Amino acid sequence: MIKDIVKGINDYFRAFSLMSKLKLWKYIVLTGILSLVFGGLLIFFSIALINIFSSSITDIYPFDFGKEYIISFAKFISGISTVILALMLYKYIVFIIFVPFLGPISEKIEEHLTGEKAGYSIFNITRLIKDVLRGLGISIRLVYKELLWIIILFILSFIPLLSPFIPLVAFIIEAFYGGYGNFDWALERYYNVRERVNFIRYNKGLTLGNGIPFTLMLSIPVIGFFLAPALSVAAATISVVERINNQK
Repeated sequence: MIKDIVKGINDYFRAFSLMSKLKLWKYIVLTGILSLVFGGLLIFFSIALINIFSSSITDIYPFDFGKEYIISFAKFISGISTVILALMLYKYIVFIIFVPFLGPISEKIEEHLTGEKAGYSIFNITRLIKDVLRGLGISIRLVYKELLWIIILFILSFIPLLSPFIPLVAFIIEAFYGGYGNFDWALERYYNVRERVNFIRYNKGLTLGNGIPFTLMLSIPVIGFFLAPALSVAAATISVVERINNQK
């Protein structure tokens, strides 16, 4: 599994090189601008929600004793919860609204790796609608699974001995589902829904290896949001295509 995680991460460096070679930077610019706008709005609302959540939790506590601890704890819990929800929302919105730009990146990378023409066109309305629906489908499919984990982590965060570990576990979960979504851009050209689920199940390390840089980039102001969508899909396509070809 460690070997697969390392490969998933290394494929980002290969993706960066390939995108330069194939002159795909126009897609990075387009997705980057959209990502910055959407990410900026999420950050703004996240800060507002953290203040609302922390105030609500402290208002419930009726005693003066230990109130400073409760305030700090409330800010910690509300901060972690809000960041997780914001990242989750970002990922799944990206799967839907970035279709015209991320689809061509994935297919052009695959064309280079396999030598076979994919024939993607953003002017193919039927294909565009199909990809939007696919993005909506995977978002609905994954969001309830991730929400379940968020609820579990939120409950566990109230246990003092466990709360310090919650951010790490939350990061791993966010990274895994981020990689899952990125992989789907390439997997949908090879497998049906059940087969895609099985691919992810048997390639958890590779999926996590893609999701780790993706999630880390989203923590970097401006440049992270600018690069994350296009670069992560390009890296995921390399990982998926090579793994499928190796299994043949």
